[in-house]
Amino acid sequence: MADAVTRAVALLMAAGLSAAASAADVVAAASAADVVADPTQPPAGYGVSQRAGDPQSPDPISLPQPIRLQMIARDGSTHLAVVNGLRVRPGDAIALDGKSVKVVAIHDDSVVLDRDGHRELVELTPHVRLK
Repeated sequence: MADAVTRAVALLMAAGLSAAASAADVVAAASAADVVADPTQPPAGYGVSQRAGDPQSPDPISLPQPIRLQMIARDGSTHLAVVNGLRVRPGDAIALDGKSVKVVAIHDDSVVLDRDGHRELVELTPHVRLK
């Protein structure tokens, strides 16, 4: 009888170890499957030219950095604007495309920038005039 008990215990231990090993495999497989991709990120390779040297594909380095005029505030005669997340006043300079761009003027609905000697008007609401 002791032999039968010893064999049964050995069999149960072997089954338990086997079950623990397969459970670890299931957990590892589930962990790999549970990796969730961020849906707000562009897919891999997005924006990269498929063929190097393709003249029709845009070169991401040569495109100018976009200017986002996000806000204009006024307190009496003092104007303040937020351009590309930076708070600026007339006379301030910000870095765009690795170059310094000077804020020439801030109006009620637009900002005038001096980029490489060229004046650029950035409107808060393009093609809509405030009354």
